[in-house]
Amino acid sequence: MDVREPALPVDPWLPGEPTVGEVAAARAWLAGRGVRVWLPTRLLSLRLGSREWATRMVSPWFVVGYLLVIFSGTFLREVPGRLGLLFVVLAVLLLVRSREFRRREDVAERWAGTGTPPGLRDAARQVGEWYLATTAITFAGGAALCAAMIVLDPTFDAFARTAALAVGAGVTVAVVGRILRAPVIAEDAASRAIDALLRAQDAYRYAPSAVFAFAALPATMAAGRLSGWLELTAVAFAVVMLGAQLTGWLVTRRRKLPPGFYGR
Repeated sequence: MDVREPALPVDPWLPGEPTVGEVAAARAWLAGRGVRVWLPTRLLSLRLGSREWATRMVSPWFVVGYLLVIFSGTFLREVPGRLGLLFVVLAVLLLVRSREFRRREDVAERWAGTGTPPGLRDAARQVGEWYLATTAITFAGGAALCAAMIVLDPTFDAFARTAALAVGAGVTVAVVGRILRAPVIAEDAASRAIDALLRAQDAYRYAPSAVFAFAALPATMAAGRLSGWLELTAVAFAVVMLGAQLTGWLVTRRRKLPPGFYGR
């Protein structure tokens, strides 16, 4: 099969063929990065479309997670460390969500062949310094805040928050590690550029590490028992981390694709 041909026929009943929704989602993704084609290639339709289409289709697991967060104030009010529990649920949901496009990636690998993973330094450069720096500071700073909370006010909630932060760090490392070591799936310069950009996109989409900065935030708000400077530091830390990750995501979205054959 020539994966550089446009994605026709677009028939969801044919094994491995991109669906109508995936082709449309891939076309919109390319247009947002300065490439306008009517029919993306088979490989790009499959890889781009599966990610975009999966994002639009809300997973039942996320519905459960969102409902748990919304009603936690009512149903989990008496549960010790409930806020830490919610961040553990969030980490598990992110891990489940990171697998949502794997089935289509397996098809893409069979089409184009499984290339070798890029060097770790090259893969890290593709993910971006903004993301890596934000992730490192989020968990290092969050651990410092949780440690301060445990020393000043060692409650069960503080330990639950610290455990949730550790779970978030473990999930982030697992997801990002898989992204960094994923093989290159490409057959020309255009699809290699897409492969590099997808690493950065997948890191932000499936491992938004900065949200775990808020795991350390409520742990410092112990009904006024802590000093004001620690609470102010926690708030500033969470806001800065979220802003840094948002900045990195915007930088990634603005990356333009080089000239090449992306479809017709």
